[in-house]
Amino acid sequence: MSSNLPKLDLILDTITDGVLVVDRQGVVLYANQAAEILLARSSMVGQSLAIPVHPDKTTYQDINLIRPDGFAWAEMRSAPLDWDGQPGYVIALRDITERKHMELERQKFVSLADNSMEFISMCDMNFIPFYINQAGMRLIGLDNLEQCIRTPVQEFFFPEDQRFILDEFFPRVVSEGHADVEIRFRHFKTGAAIWMIYNAFFIKDSSGEPVGIATVSRDISARKQAEAALREADQHKDEFLAMLAHELRNPLTPISNAAHILDMLKLENPRLSWAKDIIKRQVTHLTHLVDDLLDVSRIARGKISLKKERLNLVDVIKPVLETARDLTQAKQQQLNVGLPEQPILLEGDSVRLSQVLLNLLDNASKYSLEGGQIEINVRQLEAEVEIQVRDNGTGIPAELLPTIFDLFQQGARTLDRAQGGLGIGLTLVKRLVELHGGQVSASSPGAGLGSTFSIRLPTLTEAAGAPDSETSASSPNAGTRVLVVDDDSDVRESTALLLEMNGYEVKMADSGENAVMLIDEFHPDVMLLDIGMPGENGYQVAQRIRQLPNGDDLLLIALSGYGGPEELARSHKAGFDHHLVKPLNFTALCDLLSEREI
Repeated sequence: MSSNLPKLDLILDTITDGVLVVDRQGVVLYANQAAEILLARSSMVGQSLAIPVHPDKTTYQDINLIRPDGFAWAEMRSAPLDWDGQPGYVIALRDITERKHMELERQKFVSLADNSMEFISMCDMNFIPFYINQAGMRLIGLDNLEQCIRTPVQEFFFPEDQRFILDEFFPRVVSEGHADVEIRFRHFKTGAAIWMIYNAFFIKDSSGEPVGIATVSRDISARKQAEAALREADQHKDEFLAMLAHELRNPLTPISNAAHILDMLKLENPRLSWAKDIIKRQVTHLTHLVDDLLDVSRIARGKISLKKERLNLVDVIKPVLETARDLTQAKQQQLNVGLPEQPILLEGDSVRLSQVLLNLLDNASKYSLEGGQIEINVRQLEAEVEIQVRDNGTGIPAELLPTIFDLFQQGARTLDRAQGGLGIGLTLVKRLVELHGGQVSASSPGAGLGSTFSIRLPTLTEAAGAPDSETSASSPNAGTRVLVVDDDSDVRESTALLLEMNGYEVKMADSGENAVMLIDEFHPDVMLLDIGMPGENGYQVAQRIRQLPNGDDLLLIALSGYGGPEELARSHKAGFDHHLVKPLNFTALCDLLSEREI
């Protein structure tokens, strides 16, 4: 053996396992380099080692090694050996310290996992599972660990989510070391979806290298069901608001028409004029409330869009001021206006900007006493325009200022609810201003000291292409024939009377069928057609009319209590030229008729 020792050294020093030869007393007779490295000793020949060996047979065991730098674990194999005539043992040592640490960590993990009610699992770097805790198996309907190990990892997930897990989620875990997602697991027995927050992260060795993947997932099915119930309730709420608006707008139309008719009769009795003015103001107020309520709902769902165009802000403000004066005069309030003489050009939706300004002026009037002072001032500030609405009314308490634009936020309410309102107007103002790329702010010295609302909007710098100021509408043409179609007799008759008083030739129909029959007899130029009629609705009637000879020549105007984007798109698809929302804005209708005459 001694003659072959150099060759043996050469061979054994090329392997990574430690190899020792010891006599029966444990004195080292031979040690390769790997053994010296594993035991953290040098020149080991002649040193004594306390290594457990069986005197007569080959043994396998894991042993703990005491080294100068701490403890290590080794897998040991030993067998009796005669070394140059001296009885002893050959011992092979394989370093398993890392594996032992992993097993200890795994045991800690498993111990915690087995006492957890969450889904906890471990898999190798190829995402092949080798452990799932008992709570996890119960949650997804598996009976034992063997069944888990035999199941491809993607099958733990709902079928529609499996491609995402394989193609997107797992690659993100590999590249980033961790990831989480809300995803549906599959119940193996019922096939039902189980919503989980699925967290996956690397299991690393002592050097920081990933050796496996652990997952911790929590069942969020109850939360998802609650969210779905909230979404359904929100949808029902929106449907209810739309239906409520429709039902409120229907009676508002004949009331508004009747007020316009009284206006045209030039009443001499001052009490009748007073009553007529009250009706007009309250119809306008109720119409604004309904519109604001629906608009806030649409904005919250991201379903409101602006019809932007190049416009002169001064031309937008002037009609708003006329409406606001009706509000202020009712309370003997003074409205002071400061408008620049030059145009202020911007890109915006004139209807929505008018709505913003009217809300602020209405708010100022509402929260100011009789005889109060209200100001609106507009000035150009480089690339912006500033609009300020100031009053000397009840003011805003300091604690309310940070939340003044929140939905349903109002100041303290008195028993008489003198100010009224739903607490949505300022929310709507803020959202609409932001949609225009602007900002709105509120300030007040305190309760009883008035308040100031400031709006800033981006303006256009070029003066070229400035819009012309609005010109007054042409007078109605007595030769224009209008067919009014509505199943509500009050709406039908009051609208027809208003049109007749403005010089139009009018006939009425209470259904789509009667309207189609009247076309050949009356030859209308314009048809004002209610959408929500029993039997054949307005959309169906419009489609029938467009298929008639010369049906494309008719100006079709829809009249409906619904005015959302879906209804507008449906009207256009059915063949309507315009869509008006109840209560009927008679001025807007006359403008449409005048455009046709031109």
